[in-house]
Amino acid sequence: MITVIFDLLKMLEFVIAGIVAGLLGALAGLGGGVVLTPVLTLFLSVPIIYATGSALISTISTSAGSASVYVKKRLANDRIGISLVTATTTGAIIGSLTANFVYAHGLTWIIYVIFGVVLLASIVPTVQRSTCELPPLRDPDRTTKVFKLYGVCYDPALKIWYKYWGVRWWLGWLIMLFAGFISGLLGIGSGALKVLAMDWGMNLPMKVSTTTSNFMIGVTAATSGSLYWFFGYISPFIAACTAIGVLLGSRIGTRMLMYVTNRQVRWVFVSILAYLGFRMVLRGLGREGMLPITSMERNIVAAVFASIIIISLYFVFTYKYQETQDMTLSIYQAQQENPGKIELKFINITSNLLKYGVFISIALLILGLILIFVHGGGLGIPLNKIVDPNGHVDTSAISIMSVVVGDLRLDGLSLMLTGLLVLIAIPVIMVSLNLARFAMERDVLYTVLAAITLVNLFLAIFVLPVIILHV
Repeated sequence: MITVIFDLLKMLEFVIAGIVAGLLGALAGLGGGVVLTPVLTLFLSVPIIYATGSALISTISTSAGSASVYVKKRLANDRIGISLVTATTTGAIIGSLTANFVYAHGLTWIIYVIFGVVLLASIVPTVQRSTCELPPLRDPDRTTKVFKLYGVCYDPALKIWYKYWGVRWWLGWLIMLFAGFISGLLGIGSGALKVLAMDWGMNLPMKVSTTTSNFMIGVTAATSGSLYWFFGYISPFIAACTAIGVLLGSRIGTRMLMYVTNRQVRWVFVSILAYLGFRMVLRGLGREGMLPITSMERNIVAAVFASIIIISLYFVFTYKYQETQDMTLSIYQAQQENPGKIELKFINITSNLLKYGVFISIALLILGLILIFVHGGGLGIPLNKIVDPNGHVDTSAISIMSVVVGDLRLDGLSLMLTGLLVLIAIPVIMVSLNLARFAMERDVLYTVLAAITLVNLFLAIFVLPVIILHV
């Protein structure tokens, strides 16, 4: 009985960690993994190899839960998202294969340090954009027209409809390629870099960047997640608990985002990045004995350095721009525009897919969690091994057929794995729907771009595992 209670408390810890990550991820367009992985490794003692894999899968829950609302309200620009996931899915495949090499050769500390450096490097460009509610005016360029990098949306916080347009698609694409690589390497949605690519690189409004980032994160995470599944880096128990948590957190964060300003979102964003970035670097250096300090000392040092940076940046930019008036609102203000019939139809279909798909997945995960406690395990694996943070459930050794047979027997672990597989399938179906939409609209360029993304997904899910297995 005491052991079961202990396991239930462990489950509750993972769910709460997921709620925090989902809330912050939805607000900042991070996807949750960038918060969840440090929380799992730094505070819940989960080995980073399993924290990254589990966080990657549960990140899809954040993406789908948030994007279902953003797509329906037309805050997320699915066209821009589809054009850029060609880069993130390519990068995710390369990053996942690199991660497997790093873990196989005992170079885990490198992952911690790279993780922290990536977070810290994202701070200054993001703060620089906090001086105005909408981006500085830039004339459209050739890529604006070719890739149709424009839209109109309503901002409840500003209470206006405004138009926007992106520029330098090529720069956004290159940053997205790196974002996808980091996603695969670190097991995160890499929302921080996706937001950076659209906000700084392409001059899109912060809310359009964050909402479109959430739309994209699921596709990127599904690409990396399928390879992590094959490598055996996913703990079904941790992934199930955190997926439930991030869904709850993302639903709360999504509604909060509607009523906060872009400036407020940015400062929340950079504060989180600063602390977690310092903390991960200190953890990585500590593992190699380069910085032999205790965990508590790392927390204090990270908090102090993060506070100094954020306070300094806040006063510098507040003082520098204290007399600056945000004149861009009148320039960007526009009238409401209604989408075409085909676009409206697919907006509703996509929104419902994301909404109901993630709820079906979560229902399976909850039922699976209940049954593993009732039956004391699943698929012949005892409960204590399933809940072990060190990941004694090897997903690479469990076949799809055994999962299907287990589902028919109402095996708890099988139902959990099915729920996680449903999460991976949602982005694949979403891209397929967009492919059909662009084909019906006779948009050749975007039909090709959606097809490239779909090919990358099928490579990660079906082709590369077979090739790796026979090498």
